[in-house]
Amino acid sequence: MCYTTSDDWVAPITAAIIHKLRYSHEDVARALILVENDVRVTQYLECFEKLGKHTDLRVWGAFPGPPVLKQKENIYFGTDVVIATSKGLNNLLNIEGFNSASVQTLVVDRADQLMKVGVTGYTQRIADSIPEKQRVIISPPAVKGVQTYMDKYAFPFISMDQVSEDNELAE
Repeated sequence: MCYTTSDDWVAPITAAIIHKLRYSHEDVARALILVENDVRVTQYLECFEKLGKHTDLRVWGAFPGPPVLKQKENIYFGTDVVIATSKGLNNLLNIEGFNSASVQTLVVDRADQLMKVGVTGYTQRIADSIPEKQRVIISPPAVKGVQTYMDKYAFPFISMDQVSEDNELAE
């Protein structure tokens, strides 16, 4: 499968996004997954490649390292799913390399890890630029920093520990 541990959400999130989007559509991203580092970007890209063979969805990653103009070219002119670090996507936003107007789903993966790498400002800027559609935050239950962050900014996020308690994912 696409994940390495029982508490890893890579495969379920990938499958849910593939199911929701189904096929490529226009030139703008419809799903955004924020992750803590380039290793996690690669894990998601590999999982989309494995699970998405039957679709024509266009999936790209963005993170510091590769030339930002090349990433802009790949993402801005035709992608359905963007998997990015907060800093990498922020770099694209700075050069108008990411159109967030059509994003339907925002997933913040391992929010507790994102808090540790100190990218709260980048994550907030990105969340503010995304239409208020479906937002999912993945974090271990009862992580104080994540809950405080969600409370402070009053995001309309669905917490995955809520899903475990309720056994359903409401939109």
